[in-house]
Amino acid sequence: MLPRVIKPQEMAVRVLKPSDDLSAFDCSREDSMGLNEFIHLEAMNYQKEKLGVTHLFTYNDQVVGFATLAMSEIETKEAPSLLSFRATIKDYPALLIGRLATHNDFRGRNVGRSICLWCLDVAKKLSEEIGCKLVIVMTEGKAVEFYGKVGFEIFTKYENKPRKWMYLRIP
Repeated sequence: MLPRVIKPQEMAVRVLKPSDDLSAFDCSREDSMGLNEFIHLEAMNYQKEKLGVTHLFTYNDQVVGFATLAMSEIETKEAPSLLSFRATIKDYPALLIGRLATHNDFRGRNVGRSICLWCLDVAKKLSEEIGCKLVIVMTEGKAVEFYGKVGFEIFTKYENKPRKWMYLRIP
């Protein structure tokens, strides 16, 4: 029997490899962003082309979720008062959570939240090593509420659109 909550320290994380068998992984429930299709058909190609790196999260050797990260930016005109700088800049450097999903059987067990917090930790390290001010994500539906609970905010320009760009300032 699975525990109600899976603690972050109970999960392992590693980069997706060509030899990984993801046939048992299913995140198709409420999947308006095409996450299930992405992990099964596109993730490895994204990685080969250096468009994003997919990290698999496992619990007892079973893949329970994944996150695909890439470097990105948001033009300051998208959110002119988001951050204040002494220097004039055109773009905010950002880490993009390109995809993040939890296996259907592990929803409601804190897996998605733990994966998201892991992504924020990666962003914090990047901010200290190469420069990164924000974490951004494009999402829709119930995922908007999920990211909001973690602390993400919607860019004002996208509040009334079905797909929303959201951001979180790196502390």
